[in-house]
Amino acid sequence: MFEHNSNNKDIFEEGYKSLQRGLWVFGGSLVVLAVLIFMFPALIGYIFAAFILFAGTAILAVGWKVWRFKKRLESSGKEPEPFKASFRTEGPHYSRRRIFVVMK
Repeated sequence: MFEHNSNNKDIFEEGYKSLQRGLWVFGGSLVVLAVLIFMFPALIGYIFAAFILFAGTAILAVGWKVWRFKKRLESSGKEPEPFKASFRTEGPHYSRRRIFVVMK
C-alpha cells in the first residue's frame, strides 16, 4: 500500500523532466548545426563526406570479417556441417500421452 507522504514526487515527474531535457538538447543541437551550416556552407559537404567515410569503413570491416570466415572454412578441409536442432530428435516418438490428475 502506498503511504501518503508529502515528500513523494509525482510518478511521472522524473520521466517528464528527462524527456524535456532530451528535447531541449536535441533542438539546441539542430539550431547550432543550422547556424554553422549558414556560416560555413562547405560544412554540408564535410558532413556528407564523413557519413560516406563511416559507411564505407563499416562495409569494408564486414567484408573483411566475411572473407576471414570463408578462409577459415576453406582451411578446415572438410565440408561444414549444417546447423543441428538444439532439441533432441532421436529416440522413441510417442503418439499418445498420459495425463495423470491427482485429486485430494
